[in-house]
Amino acid sequence: MQRVKKLLRFLIFNKYDEFAKVLGYTDWKGADENTFYVYRIEPDAGWHVTELPNKKWAVWNDEGQPPYSIKVFETWFEAIGQLRKLFEEEGLPEEYWMPEGFDENENVFMKEPDRDKKM
Repeated sequence: MQRVKKLLRFLIFNKYDEFAKVLGYTDWKGADENTFYVYRIEPDAGWHVTELPNKKWAVWNDEGQPPYSIKVFETWFEAIGQLRKLFEEEGLPEEYWMPEGFDENENVFMKEPDRDKKM
């Protein structure tokens, strides 16, 4: 049983490392340090933004299994604007909107997220 668990864990983390390479990182740890959760989608997925090594921003959601499809934006402001537009189009409850890297009630459209404020 322990070997099966190790194999499953390897396969899952290997897929995240592959996705990290798509984002320009060598492994998931580096990508995760630069990834910010933005909002929830049902039943247990969410939209995220990752600052890429070239300082652009990739938007993606974690529905299904990695590697996930991404859309790249030149700036944080373009990326978060696109996500807010999608959020409003989907008609989701406002409590699902919870961008990481900001204090409560801080304007996410005025500055980039703060890594020290990640959950």
